[in-house]
Amino acid sequence: MHILGPIILAALLLLTLFALANWATLTASTAISFVVFDTQGPLGVILLGVTLVLVGLFALYALSMRTSMLMESRRHNHEMQTQRKLAESAEASRLKTLREQMEHEFIQMRQLIEQSGERVTATEKSLRSSLEEAANGLAANLGEIEDKLDRALTEVPRQI
Repeated sequence: MHILGPIILAALLLLTLFALANWATLTASTAISFVVFDTQGPLGVILLGVTLVLVGLFALYALSMRTSMLMESRRHNHEMQTQRKLAESAEASRLKTLREQMEHEFIQMRQLIEQSGERVTATEKSLRSSLEEAANGLAANLGEIEDKLDRALTEVPRQI
């Protein structure tokens, strides 16, 4: 597209030079037929004028195409910006939800750890009391055995 502009300008320049070099021939009066009527006039000037009008129309057409393309590009860019903002806000919302969910999970984990700690403490107390009871029971049993041994030993020398 960048090379097309200079080519068109070069062609217009050559057409202008051609028209200037042959101006006398272009302005020469000749018989012209318009299918429904005939007249006398400069055929070259008429054809040159038609050519210039067509060049102007093509330039307007190219300009309107370029303008519509730029407007479409701008609209598309605006839509892309809107979609990007929407995606960013959705991502931020997802991150916020994830953060809240993680905080909730951490709170639950802390509660479970505290409950586990309380259970361990309760189990430890229960084990201590069971050990104390067992130790007391053993001590009582040992005391009874000692008493029985003492009595048995005191009775044995009397029998001998």
